[in-house]
Amino acid sequence: MPPSSGELWGHHLMPPTITVDCLMPTGIIIPLICVRDATLETVKSDLWHEAKRYPLHHKLGEQMSYIFVSVTQDAEREEFYDEGRRLCDLRLFQPILKVVEPKGNKEEKMLNSEIGLAIGMPVHEFDEMKDPEVIEFRRNILNVCKESVEIRDSGAEDKLASYVYPPEIESSKEFPPSLEKKLDKGLVIVCVWVLSPTGEKQKYTVKVSKDDYPESVTQEAILKKLKCMKLTKEQQKERAREHQHSYLLKVCGIDQYLLERFPLSQYKYVRNCIAKGEIPQLMLMSKEGVCNSLPHCEFRMPSFLRRAPPPPTNEECISLWNVDAMLRIKVLWATYVNVRDVDKIYVKTGIFHGTEPLCPTRDTSQVVFSNPKWEEWLEYDLFVPDIPRSARLCLSVCSVSRRKRREEHCAIAWGNINLFDYKDRLLSDRVSVHLWAMPKGMDELLNPIDTTGSNPNRDSPCLVLEFERFSSTVVFPTIGEIEEYANFVSKIEVHEESKRMPSEAASEFETLKEIIERDPLSEISEQEKELLWRLRRECMIIPDSLPKLLEAVKWNSRDEVAQMYMLFKEWPQVSPEVALELLDCKYADKIVRDHAVLWLNSGLTDDLMSQYLLQLVQVRNA
Repeated sequence: MPPSSGELWGHHLMPPTITVDCLMPTGIIIPLICVRDATLETVKSDLWHEAKRYPLHHKLGEQMSYIFVSVTQDAEREEFYDEGRRLCDLRLFQPILKVVEPKGNKEEKMLNSEIGLAIGMPVHEFDEMKDPEVIEFRRNILNVCKESVEIRDSGAEDKLASYVYPPEIESSKEFPPSLEKKLDKGLVIVCVWVLSPTGEKQKYTVKVSKDDYPESVTQEAILKKLKCMKLTKEQQKERAREHQHSYLLKVCGIDQYLLERFPLSQYKYVRNCIAKGEIPQLMLMSKEGVCNSLPHCEFRMPSFLRRAPPPPTNEECISLWNVDAMLRIKVLWATYVNVRDVDKIYVKTGIFHGTEPLCPTRDTSQVVFSNPKWEEWLEYDLFVPDIPRSARLCLSVCSVSRRKRREEHCAIAWGNINLFDYKDRLLSDRVSVHLWAMPKGMDELLNPIDTTGSNPNRDSPCLVLEFERFSSTVVFPTIGEIEEYANFVSKIEVHEESKRMPSEAASEFETLKEIIERDPLSEISEQEKELLWRLRRECMIIPDSLPKLLEAVKWNSRDEVAQMYMLFKEWPQVSPEVALELLDCKYADKIVRDHAVLWLNSGLTDDLMSQYLLQLVQVRNA
């Protein structure tokens, strides 16, 4: 019987009511009649009520001390920590639930359960991964999270409140002239509500400057409140100054506080009220009460991180630039290639940087599909020292069908792998790549813009490759080696550049500006790319010309790549829109993408981010 995708094995829909056999920790099996929509919390409550009628009930502990365990339709034993899940959503193999005490850190397991539901796969599958890159990334990212939590918790309570209730601030301090006309000499009328100890609401209307800070509004409201008391004006002012730091301003009706020290008119709520001609409605809240109500968040270090990391390996390395050889890769054989009605199959390969091929593609010989074995070296027109850091090997298993004296080539499965690993080491020895099914409607035989790495489905077609072994591990050059080489190349180019005539340089600069001002989607000819590269320093005058300059770089030339890396040291900040453009698949280089992220971090405001967020989420989900 094939696996079911329904709510119960063999059933598309679980019956409205179903008898669930519950195995208790005491060894007693209790049949419990449940509705299909019942939550595990309801099931447990009903189970404990029913258990009073069975033996050994007095041996059971509190129901909160137990969780349900069952076998799902994927033949996996799963612990259910989220008791808000419905019975029909569990995809049980059989309606059997076992009640157990959770082993280990219950809080960590509950958190892992929530994360697993959010990402669509159990977290323990990550723990079982042997990929050293995944393991190191998880360690590094959790250390970043831990440092962030420590920084957050080291601040005062009002700073912690800013994390829980982030203030909504306009990015620009400048007040629009159109709104200025709606104010009386730059003054804003604010209505402040105060809740008395008896629960009665009192309203105070104050008039403050639009450039005043929230504490000024607080002070004015306290002064209004103190006027009913028999105090002198000096005493009122003194007491208002003493108490103003004990209160916070909250927007009426929503959990939004004026916590940061920004001008009143820079808060979005206040600015919107001014635009609509309305009076801002704020409430005076006790700072102590707000801080005491903040949720307590504790960072829990996962158990896998508490284990000692593997010891570092001391391997002998040589620089990529010291290798005197052309790139070559051996295609050995393929497995799990299920095809029919084809004459031959072969492997098509190409070396790409983003969407740009670094050399002509190479194909293996064609063999019968019943015995997909090649053991054939493919030699590429690419010098090993010229391989860029983000180069990838793109490959596919293709079929050949002969129809009416015409050959039809079709890609069966594709895969991409990076030529350098996460530690900048060039691949060597034997590598197995599990391939992906070709996307529907795709006619190309290679898919360079898609993901890299093996398909996690081990039943997919697998291609076995062998990379050339060298005397030592080959690593990408350090930034110091790159800088030294770039300076050497620059001295030669400066000598050649001095031969250009001044009139020729002026004419070329005008052409350069015309190329830079074109639409980003317009194509650039080879002659224009040569001009862009020759005038790369002039491009720095217009920082947003960077994407066009990167398109002009020959990524299969270490001379140009090294000089481009050095140019990044001097390149001015680009606009957020251009920084986002640099994250496109065309710009695959790690240094380029690192700079794009740094520029986004420093130049992308929250307001601008909100304008792009929907598109970014849609692209991520596509």
